Amino acid sequence: MASEDPTKVSIKLLIDQESNKVIIAEAGSDIVDILRSLLKFPLGNIVRLIGKHQCLQRAGCLNNLYNSVENLSLTSFRTDACKSMLLNPRSIYEDEYSKKLKLYMDFSEPTGYFLCRTYLCSTKTGRWFSHYETSRCSCGKLMNNPTDKDELLHIKSNAYKDESEGESMFFITDDLRVMHGLPGDLMNILLNLGINNVCQIEEKVVDISSNEMSNLLSHSLFSKTTLTDVFLRKQSTMFVQQSMLVAPNVKERTEKDSKTRLKIMLRKSDRKILCGEANEDFVDLLFSFLTIPLESALQLLGDKGNFTVGSISNLLKDLDTIFSITKQNSYLNGILPPFYSCPIELSSICSQPTKLFQTPYGYLKELDPKSPILDNTNSRGYIKKKSLFVITDDLVVKSLSSVSSFSLLKETGTPLCDVEQQVISIGEVEALVLLRACICSSSALSALLNLYVKQPKQEPQ
Repeated sequence: MASEDPTKVSIKLLIDQESNKVIIAEAGSDIVDILRSLLKFPLGNIVRLIGKHQCLQRAGCLNNLYNSVENLSLTSFRTDACKSMLLNPRSIYEDEYSKKLKLYMDFSEPTGYFLCRTYLCSTKTGRWFSHYETSRCSCGKLMNNPTDKDELLHIKSNAYKDESEGESMFFITDDLRVMHGLPGDLMNILLNLGINNVCQIEEKVVDISSNEMSNLLSHSLFSKTTLTDVFLRKQSTMFVQQSMLVAPNVKERTEKDSKTRLKIMLRKSDRKILCGEANEDFVDLLFSFLTIPLESALQLLGDKGNFTVGSISNLLKDLDTIFSITKQNSYLNGILPPFYSCPIELSSICSQPTKLFQTPYGYLKELDPKSPILDNTNSRGYIKKKSLFVITDDLVVKSLSSVSSFSLLKETGTPLCDVEQQVISIGEVEALVLLRACICSSSALSALLNLYVKQPKQEPQ
């Protein structure tokens, strides 16, 4: 079933001709390896990947969020590197990206290693290095001297261990449930689905390029019938009901002590959200979503809020089971690279501590790219303090200096008497709702407002 084209992989579809739906797919380990690799990508790189292939189906509000970072002036960020960190987020799984997959799916820029051009510059224990050429050394000069990683660190990269070597076969359902393709299992699956007449089943072998794989990934964030939508219906749009965006059994709200606030302006006549206004704390929370690996975001949503996302939540759960992947202690050791900001509303998200690399010429220490002043501590936030922003329902973020709420009122023709303001405090529950809506909805602020309104008010004691 292998494709003759080295830039494509093959998958066999079993199609119910009566309903024109994919019953199940038979896939080799090459397909599963690619899907496992995509789950490791930070959400910002998922946006880059989908955008690279110009998929009609975009990833919720993530595309707008990514474009907002791209369009914001450098003067809005604490350092030039802050913008680069969000547009091309690094990952603790970078070594796994180097694994030789049959489809090249990683379009992120390679991680750079830079030194100061003044060789004598050093700390008491060694020299500084940075992943960003816009960082400044302790001497004040730019660290724009590119260096090879192996030459800099004097270490060899560990080869990625392939846990799925061989000619293993897997069954993948329409909603991306994955199971080993054992003999006899297919008949049981068909019987469980109520399919007795094999004559109504069509077999179809499909070659998948990186473009189709990106389209599959994009649809999996929305659809419960991903394989059918991608390979048969060729759908370009999906709709997620607003009711699905509120988790069942929502925990007790946690925003009482939160300092993060969002002011929402909505039209009283139809309850349509016109815009939101917030400072750097809320925008930092939104932008930090771009740095979280997709699988970590899905695990967080499932563990903390009982959320599911499209059919990709099924994929993650089954792959973890098949390959006996226990949740790494990465939630303790950090799921983000050193110096990446962690949203305080999501306490499980944390960055790894910085390391000292010992070389024959002394220690090498990574410089904090987010801090305009050379500092050993992991500074928080990408956006300058005392900044104000306007945010649309689908998470287009603009500086308040470039667009005002009154401009939006003029554009929509909304009279002031028809405007209502609500201030929402952001805690863990609100952050989770925003994260999920960011991935699979085009109305993130509406999802947040729906949660806020539906919470029962506690009677004063």
